[in-house]
Amino acid sequence: MLHETLDGFKSTTNDIFHSLNSQLTYVKRLDTATSINAMAIAILSSTVKDIVMQSHDQFQQITHDIVWLHVTLQNYSELYTVIRQLEFVLLQMIHHFDGLLGAIQIVLQGKLPLNLINPTTMQGILRNKSLQLPEGYELL
Repeated sequence: MLHETLDGFKSTTNDIFHSLNSQLTYVKRLDTATSINAMAIAILSSTVKDIVMQSHDQFQQITHDIVWLHVTLQNYSELYTVIRQLEFVLLQMIHHFDGLLGAIQIVLQGKLPLNLINPTTMQGILRNKSLQLPEGYELL
């Protein structure tokens, strides 16, 4: 009976040993797979890190370019505004010179042009002239 029980234990021990051996093989395979997966994850995370760093550098460069473009366009806009103001002043000056030349031509003909004298001065001249006119003559 003792032999039968020991044979049963031996059989159970063989089964347990067999089971432990297969579990150990499974753990070794799992360890190998985990090691390979860990290496793959490390390589993948390194690649992702490099891509993110490159993207960040490109983003910084694009941001720098946009800021430079904004400043350049703003300076061009200010320059454009100043040029337009200068053009307007030149056109006004040309207009005044044309009026002055016209007034000078009228003076050369012996007449007094109205646009050469401001209205207040003209009114003063007319008042003085009305004082010198004989009685019965009035300037309006």
